[in-house]
This record gives sequence, structure tokens and C-alpha cells, in this order.
Amino acid sequence: MAAVESAPAHLSIAVDSYETALCIIPPADLCHDLDRLRSVYDKHHGRWPPHINVIYPFVDVEDLPHATPLIRSAWADGLAADDLHKLRLSLGQADVFSQPHSNTIFISDGDDTHIQSIYAIRGLALIALGQEPGPLHYHLTVGRSETQDTASRDFLLEKAKLLPPIAWTVQELAILVRERTYKDGIVSNRMKVWGTIPLPSSHTILSKEELSDEEELQAETVESTTTSKAVQPGSTYRFSSESTSWILYESSISPESQEDMPTSIRISSYNVLVDSMHPPPRERYPLLVETLLSASAQADILVLQEVTDDFLSHLLKIEEIRECYPYTTHGPAQQADIGPMSSLRNIVVLSRWAFGWEYVPFQRRHKGSAVLKFDSIGLRKGSDFYPLVIAGVHLTCGLTDGSVAAKRSQVQTTISHLSRTYTKSPCIIAGDFNISTSEYTINEACKNHKISPNTETGIRSLEAIFSDADFSDSWTVARVELGEATDRYTGKVPHDVFEGEEGATFDPTENHLAAETSGSPSNRPQRYDRIFLKGQESWHVCSFNMFGLPDDEDEVGLCASDHWGVRATFKTSASNENPKPAVDLHELGPVSVSRTPSAILSNESLLACLQSSHMAPTQSEINQREDVFALLETIMNTRSDLPFILVPVGSYGLGVWTTSSDIDCMFLGQISSKTFFALARQRIRKASDLGVRLLRKVDAKTGTMLEIDVRGVRMDIQYCPAARIVESWPESIRRPPSDPIFSLAMQSLRKLKAFRDQEYLQRTIPDLAAFRTAYRCIKLWAQQRGIYSAKFGYFGGIHITLMLSRVCKLVSVLRGTAGITAADIASVFFHHYAEFDWKSDMVFDPFFDKQVPKYSRLAREPMVVLGFHTPNFNTANTASVPSVNTLVEEFKRADSKLSEESMTWSKFLGGNVGDNANAVESHPGARDFLHTYDSYIKIGVNYWGSSLKKGSGLVGWLESKCVLLLVDLNRKLPHIHARIWPARFSAPDAGDATSDYEGCYLIGLTKAKDVDSNTKIDHNASKEALKSTLDRFEEQIRSDDRYFDPNSSWVQVTHVKKSALGDLALDTREWGVYAADDDADSDSEDEELDSEDDLPAEMAATSLQEPRITPVAAAKLRPAADILSRLRWDPNLDSQDYIVGYEDRFLGAKEIALERWKTEQTDDEFIPQHRILYFKRRSDGVIVWDRKMRVDLMFGSGASGVGVGEVKEEE
Repeated sequence: MAAVESAPAHLSIAVDSYETALCIIPPADLCHDLDRLRSVYDKHHGRWPPHINVIYPFVDVEDLPHATPLIRSAWADGLAADDLHKLRLSLGQADVFSQPHSNTIFISDGDDTHIQSIYAIRGLALIALGQEPGPLHYHLTVGRSETQDTASRDFLLEKAKLLPPIAWTVQELAILVRERTYKDGIVSNRMKVWGTIPLPSSHTILSKEELSDEEELQAETVESTTTSKAVQPGSTYRFSSESTSWILYESSISPESQEDMPTSIRISSYNVLVDSMHPPPRERYPLLVETLLSASAQADILVLQEVTDDFLSHLLKIEEIRECYPYTTHGPAQQADIGPMSSLRNIVVLSRWAFGWEYVPFQRRHKGSAVLKFDSIGLRKGSDFYPLVIAGVHLTCGLTDGSVAAKRSQVQTTISHLSRTYTKSPCIIAGDFNISTSEYTINEACKNHKISPNTETGIRSLEAIFSDADFSDSWTVARVELGEATDRYTGKVPHDVFEGEEGATFDPTENHLAAETSGSPSNRPQRYDRIFLKGQESWHVCSFNMFGLPDDEDEVGLCASDHWGVRATFKTSASNENPKPAVDLHELGPVSVSRTPSAILSNESLLACLQSSHMAPTQSEINQREDVFALLETIMNTRSDLPFILVPVGSYGLGVWTTSSDIDCMFLGQISSKTFFALARQRIRKASDLGVRLLRKVDAKTGTMLEIDVRGVRMDIQYCPAARIVESWPESIRRPPSDPIFSLAMQSLRKLKAFRDQEYLQRTIPDLAAFRTAYRCIKLWAQQRGIYSAKFGYFGGIHITLMLSRVCKLVSVLRGTAGITAADIASVFFHHYAEFDWKSDMVFDPFFDKQVPKYSRLAREPMVVLGFHTPNFNTANTASVPSVNTLVEEFKRADSKLSEESMTWSKFLGGNVGDNANAVESHPGARDFLHTYDSYIKIGVNYWGSSLKKGSGLVGWLESKCVLLLVDLNRKLPHIHARIWPARFSAPDAGDATSDYEGCYLIGLTKAKDVDSNTKIDHNASKEALKSTLDRFEEQIRSDDRYFDPNSSWVQVTHVKKSALGDLALDTREWGVYAADDDADSDSEDEELDSEDDLPAEMAATSLQEPRITPVAAAKLRPAADILSRLRWDPNLDSQDYIVGYEDRFLGAKEIALERWKTEQTDDEFIPQHRILYFKRRSDGVIVWDRKMRVDLMFGSGASGVGVGEVKEEE
């Protein structure tokens, strides 16, 4: 090669223009791996192609036509022909040099002869332009990092070292010219190829305009950049056992036959966490691999986020991983012919099936979705095949205005691409969505001005983007429809979990790595990781689980990542496992979420309103109830050979209790009910020094119950004998309803039903915290409006629970859970039931029943609300036409109020209760009731006894009979609407009375709204009918000597004008004073124990074997008449030991002694035999004949196959 001489003095063209450059540009097809890194780490990417500057700055643009011939001529004269044809570069050496504000990571050729060739080319060009050659550092930039960030520098340098060498023969140099464009007031520029100067002895200078079509295409390829938001094809790698390496795989659609298509697929998603840029966090690799190979994580397709080159190389060396997942979106960068991935945190998808894929870039660097199209898995319709498509995502993290806007854009980009490109294919989106779900976190961010109100609204509505595009969250579907998406929050104390935290996959309170990455263990759990499905007509969710959780027995609680992994299993719709609801969910009533323009009905204002109304318990009240519950469990479990399982039921069990709520609880054991209550009374009395006292024993239709007081907290105790369930607790309660373990006596099933239904709700309600807040809101509304009392035919806790759970599930499945607050759910609840057709529709759970239940609705049932497990019955059996009309009226009023622009939760719920809680003025609903009607029915009651048991019994019994009066009023006076207020009124100063109690119940009367205005009403006849109805009711009350004693009480029923009511207040007193011997006469049917030694030690063991009926559906069941006849006339049977269970037309299931059963139709108490439900033996509680269960232990007919005295024992 010729030596470089000095520049001639006669010509000089300045080389000081930054608008042009003379460069060496490698072929575009060799720069894919390099460009992936440059797109992320080189700020000039998109403006400059990959290049080695030979002269920069270069000549002015206008001097290019003069300069290029000079350079060409100098090269032709000064370079040897062999050198022109043999300048071959190999850029494979990575290094770094520092500048004042940044580090530049580059690759170069380590061969000095190649460097000298470039130096000669540069020198000759400068001399030709009249300039002196100077030193230059030849390099191709990969990226830059900040000067002080050594970890970032070392990380990027390691990536550059993983790049495959870029080797080619240089045949030309390119002249780049800066091109500026103006769009929407924004100036942008990039260096475009103006022309090339070939190195061979060609005398042709090619400008851009003179390039051939092929050369022009190459030039455009050089100029194109990956920052353009076009979809980029990805390279799939397959592990070759022959070469023991990962090789490129060419995807080709080759659909399996319908028979060979897999009927199920499992997809796992896991964020493996990058907690150190450099050096790699290799100490966690073994635990990560162990997690990925665990039974709960293994899948057909594995979507990983935050994958580094180092971890992927480690992972793909493991034989078990290669066997499970022979296909991957990225190969190991440590393999010589495979380049590094573009980012520090990458999305990598591994699969057992072949696929092709593409990269859909987002607006932000580093971010995009990997979209896989499977070659042989998908949906076949006739001759058409639509491949399964899976998009792996990792959205922008953070809770700021900018990050939320970025998340929205990224979600829309992904869904838009799938909807546009794969219209008919089943699609799945899986990954780390980084969408904050904790209501507490969102509220705090807004309160601290970290996000704007618009962003708060935006993050809550993100879920709607998925539902609008027909994507369903597999966690929600599995939880609601299957009850299988259990997590670490199911068993947590209710007040420890905020709204939106159910199903959390990122939990700083449980995961030490999450606490470190979030900055504080006090940060709230979030459900970041999701798996969405579109194409439910071809695939459906059949299971969902989390993995990567620490072992409960591991005291250290080691976690492989700061996220829990998620796995969903999908089955083809051709399989009949876990069928979806057969009913159209959209036809079950409106569940759309519509928010008011302002924030006056916000979730935060609702919580504040509930707090001020004492509907949300304080921490001290929570602690107190936890203590008394534990104390009761300790008191009752004093013998290891006779264990009792204590479970909370009712409002306390569901976590919706309020300050005034009792604790309902149930013991499960292995002894008879009779023995249990004798034992319980004895142990409770012995614990009196611990602050425990027995108030009374109640014989209700559901069985015996004890009311006790434990350190000021009222508790109701029930008992369920269920030996086999106790034996295998708690696994037994989760068994399917058809399991033989539930072949119990009907009375036991009835008692166990409360807990089974509650357990089902806790497993299937998607957001229990939001449910609990909405429940308290609805309960407060019902109390304030005077419609909260089941005994009067209105709502009880069970009705609100069943009705609200239905709405929660419908909203979550049709709309999604994220961003849906308790305030939203409450609003939907009122609108849903304001539009409900109570006369023809029933409230049921379409996800439990799958189809409309086959419930035989009676003509007397104006309202049907069904539960879940056997025995299923109408929980609203006390509802009457007048009470349902009142409920409909209140629902429509509530729905209308919530649509008002200026409505607040405080106004809607009736404001705060003042210091005088009994004053009518403190209860707007009661105040309105006393002023709305012109006349009232007044049921006056007086009690001057001292026994709390008798006083409470009197008013409780009277209240239970009021529904009969409402039914009679509606039957005899259908043109009159009667509304009872479900509380007792008294004189304002009656609170001081301690022995003489006086109060009244009021029923407001008005014209029914559905009465035709043209209908003529005989007012005199109406007055007579009203009077006779009241007189008859009054006589019924006074004639029952079980509760009414004329020596200590009086009841009078009158029709009065509004003006005759006088001043009234709400009476919340207990009528009577507690006495220790109040329940002394209630033990007549209980066995008494002198001491616990009276209990035989073998009692627990001998009672483990319970009668179990083996159903035989084909056998005919003997009629009730045959059973009645045998019980009465068989000399071997004691008729006094049997009870008849029957369906009362107004009160539902009731029981009566066999001796009192009337068979003559002329008798006033005659009940048709077709309403007999069962016959039960008193002595042991065994159901000897049951119509619904087809049980007959008397003759062995139906499903029994045995006779009395021959009860089968399960071995």
C-alpha cells in the first residue's frame, strides 16, 4: 500500500461540516443483532445507520460534487489494486472509551493490517481535499452509558462481547447527508445515503439519484431503522439433539388433524426479576430453575419476563428445560452464532410446540410484545385453520401519569395488532401488566398528587379495554366459575386485605424481594401478572394456580423472584369438563358500570360515610372479637379425645359484620346434638369467671341454638353432628356436593349448608374486600330505609349476600375486576335490581347452577332468592306481596337518586346518626315513614314482667307473626298497599323504664300503585274487611299461651290516623332483665351431666360411624301416608318419638310433633300430605323419610333399600 503524502498547497476544501460524513457501512443483513442493541442503547439509532466514521465532520453539501471526484482519483492513484479488493473487516472486539459525560461501548477490528488500510483510505481522501491527515479512533458504536454508571457500562460491554462478529469485504464507502423534516412543529433529522464511492478502480461516482433499483433498495435498507414502529419478524430457535445446540427453525403452518389436536394447553407466566444489572444475580438461578421445573409451574408454553442473556444461557443449558421446551423465541447468547437480546429485561417464550413469532414494538424503547403464532395448534373450522396466537407482554412499570398513559397505549397497541391480524384465531395475552390494582395504593397516589384525577379514572378503566375486545381474565373466570383460583389471601383476616388485592402476584408484605424492589414492606399487594383469553367459543379456562410461593414450613421464606408466577389451563370447548353457564349472562340484568361526572360518589367518600355511621368496625373491636372467638374455642376444646371444630358463619364468617353484629358460629363434632348442648352448657357455666355467661337456649326451626355473652360480645352457637367431615377437616368441606361424605341427616345438612355456602362464596367472589364494603353500604341503606329485617319479609343478611354476590360475579366476568370499586358495585347493584322482574325471575348464581334451577315456585312466593348447596330453598320465604312491592319501590328510588348529579353517599345513605340514636330525626327513613301515610295500623304491645327471656320472647314472637297480617291484608284488601316499619316505636321518654315496657309496631296504609284509577272501591266494605282482619290477628296473638301471658303482657291492634300517633322514638331496649335462671326451664329435653366424667371416653370413637344413604334413583318412594300409618299403628314404634317436617305456605319449612298432625280436612289445622317434607326421630335426630332426598328408612323404598332398624353403616 502506498504511503500517505502531505496535502498539496494549491487546493483546499474544508472538512468542518457536521451535515455530511464519509463512512463505512456494514451490510444490513449482518446488523440485526447489532441494531437490536443500538435501538435501545444508542441515542443516535434511527438517525444514523450502523457505521464507522472515516471522515466526520466532512465537506459542505454544496462541495460534495467537487470533493468526490478528488477522493476517487486519490484512491485510484494511491491504493494498490490488491488492497482495494482485499479490505476485509471483522468487527468482533468489544471495548469502551470514556468521554466527559458518557461511556461509549463499541466494536472494532483487532487486525492492525485492516486498521492500516482504513487509515490509508482516510489519509488519501484528506490529502485530496487539501487537509492534513490526523489521528482517528476507528469504531462502530453499540451504545452509551452515563460516565458514573459503571454497572450499566459493564453490563452493556458484556452484551457487546456476545455479538457475533460482523465480517465482510469493504467495497465502497458511503456519503451521508443530514436530512431535516418538519412535522407538527417538530424538527427531526437523520443521516441519509447521498451516494457511494466504490473502492475498486471504477471511475463512476453514484449519487442517490443514479443508483440502480437493487442498489437503491440496499441504500434504503441501510437507512431504515428499527425504531420505526413496524412489526419485526422474530427468529425461532429449536434445540437439536444431533448438534446439541440451538438452531434456527423455519416456521410453517401445518395444522394437526382434529383428532391429533391437543384438547388442553397450559400456559405459565413468570417475571424472573433482574435485581442487578452487573454482575448477574446468579445466586438466584438454582431457585428460579427449581421453581420453573416444579409441578405447579410446568406448562406447554412458558412466558418469561425480565430475562437476561446470562440467565437465558444458564436456563437453556439444563436438559430438563430443553426436554420440556424445545422451542424458544431467543437462543443462548453464549452460543457463538447467536447474538444477545436487545434489552436488559427481555420477554422470552419457551414452548413444547413449534411456532413463528413477531415483535410488536411500543412507543417506549425496550418495550414491545412478542406475538407467537403456532404452527399446528389452533382452531379448525371446516377446511379453515386459525392458529393459536399468544402475546407475551411486560408493560411499563410505575404509578405516574406518564406510566399509566404508556400502559394504556401498550395495551391498545397489542390488542389492536391481534384484532387486526388474527381476527378469527383464539388469542391469549400473558405477562406482567404492571397495572396497579390495590384501591389503597391508587387512592394514596391520588391523595399525594402522584397521579392526576384523570389518571386515576384512566387506570380504573384499563380493564374495560380488555373486556371491550372480548378478552377474559383467566384468574377471574377460574375464581368465579370454578372456585379454583385460590391464593394466599383467601385465609387472611378480612381487614388485612384492601380492595383489588385478591389474587395479588406482587406482594411486599409476603415476599422479601418484592419489599426490596418496591422500597418498603408496607407497600400494598398488586395483581400485576395476568393471562387473558379471547376465543371462549373454542377454549375455556379449566384451572388456574400460582407458583413460586415460599414453603409455609420454610421459616426464612425464600423466594426466587419478587413476583409469584401464574399458570392457566385451557381446554377445548369440545370437552365437557367444567361447562360454562348455559344461561346468557347478558340476559340476567344490567351490570354496566357508569360513573357520575364528578367524584362525589367516589369509593373514598363511601368508606368515610360507612366509618362515620359505625358500619366499619374499629381495630379495637376487631381485636376484641378475635379474642372472644379464640376464648370460646378454648373453652369448648378441653379434651383431646373429643375435639370440636369451631367455624364462624353469618356476617362474622363472611367478614361483613358491623359494630352491632353478633357473632354467629357453629361447632362441628362427633357426638349427638343432645349431648353436645348438655356439655356446652356445663362448660360455659364453668367459664363464668372468664366473662362468659349463658343467656338462653333457643329451639328454632333450624335446630337448637345457645345465645351467650362473652366479655360483652353476643354469640350464637349452633352445632352440627358430622363425624366424617370432622375426621378429614378441612379437606372434606371442599369436596364436590355429590361426594358421599355429605350423605348426612337432613338436619345436619341444613346446619352445614350455612358454612358450605359461605365457603363457596369466599372462594368465588373475585374481590372480597370490595364485596364487604358494598355489602355494608347496602345494609346501611336498607336499615335507613326500613327494609332490613327478614322476619318482616324484607332483606336479611343472607339476601344481601346472595343478591350482591351475583352482581359481583356478573360484573367481573362481563366487565373485569381491576378498577371496579365497591362504590361501582353498589351502584350496579341498585340499578340491576331496580330493573329486576321479581314476579317471574329468580335470584340465583348462574356460575354455581350453570342453568336456571329447577325450582318449583309456589304461587305465594313473590320473591325467590336461592342459595347453593343442599338442601336448597327459597331464603326469601317470609317475603309477601306488600313487602316485595316496598322493596321494588325502594330499589327504583335508590337507582334514581344515584343518577342525580349532586348526590353524595352521605345524602343517599341518610347522613350520620346523631348523639340521640333513637330519635326519629336521626333516621330520615323512619321520619319519612311517619309522615308519608294518612293512616296506620298500630300494633300496641305492653309488658310489665321482669324476665328478659319472656319479654324478648314476646316481642320476637309478635314480630314473626306480623308477616301473616301483611298477607291477609293483601288478600282481603288488594287495592291497599301496606308497609310495615321493621322496628318498634315507643314514647321518647320510654328509655328510662326498667319494668313496665310499652311500644308499638306501625304499618302504613296507602292506595296501591297498580290499581286501575277507574276501579270502583267500596270503602265501607273495605273498612269492614280491615277491621275483621285486625280483630282476627289480635285474637290469634292473644290466644297463644306459649308467649302471651295476660298477667304480664297485652297486645292491641288498631287502625289510627297519622295525627293520633303522637311523638315517637325508636325503641332499641331489651324488654326484661337478664337473670341466671332464665333458661332453667329450657332443659327439659336435654340430658344433664353431673360432670364430664359422665361422657364415656369411647363416645368420640363410637360416634364416628354415621348412617349413610346410598341413593338408588330407580326405586319408587313410598308415600307419606304409608309412613304416617306405620308410625301411628306399629306397636314396635313409639309415635311420640317422631316429628313431621312440612312446608308452611308462609313461613317455609316447619316441624310439628306427630301426635299433633291433623288428617281430617275439616280440622282448622289440617295440612295436605303433599306438603310433608320429612319424618324425623326425636331421640337421635335421624331423618327416617325424606321426600326430596328419596330416603325411606321405614320400608326401604326410594334410594334407601333398607328398613327401619336396618340403617346401613358406611365401613
